[in-house]
Amino acid sequence: MDPTNRRIRKIDRDAQRFVSLALGNTDLTLSDYDMIHTVQHRPGITQEQLRQKYGQDKSTIARRAAKLEAGGYIERRPHPEDGRRKQLYITEKGSAVRNAKVEAEAFYFEWLSAGLTREELDVLCPLLNRLQLRSRDERRQKFVHLLEFYDRTHPGPEPPDNET
Repeated sequence: MDPTNRRIRKIDRDAQRFVSLALGNTDLTLSDYDMIHTVQHRPGITQEQLRQKYGQDKSTIARRAAKLEAGGYIERRPHPEDGRRKQLYITEKGSAVRNAKVEAEAFYFEWLSAGLTREELDVLCPLLNRLQLRSRDERRQKFVHLLEFYDRTHPGPEPPDNET
């Protein structure tokens, strides 16, 4: 792994650990926070839409939604056109915990970057922005180009030899 990539991953893990400790009054996982964030930004999203967004199976999304509903972070309401489906909405408690996470992350990154000079930040920020935009654009296309490239350059494992 490229040392730059490794360091970005380590910084992200440290930031998430800090947030978890700073918000230690919850039993939420990072995946739970992600779901709360998505529901806040896409009120009325369905579990099926979440399943597609996260690439997880139906039962995993249903369990996470049930956990967040039981904790009072989201609420499920019947879909107006199809009563069998449920739409998810953020609650006041969910919004508060999501905002607390954002605040804790901002605090961590402000602390982290305080060790850099203005000149260093003037170089670093545009580079990080380019990386983030590239990543976001590919994610919005469901990583189709990156997956095609990965499949071409990383063949799967060899099938087992059935000789005895």
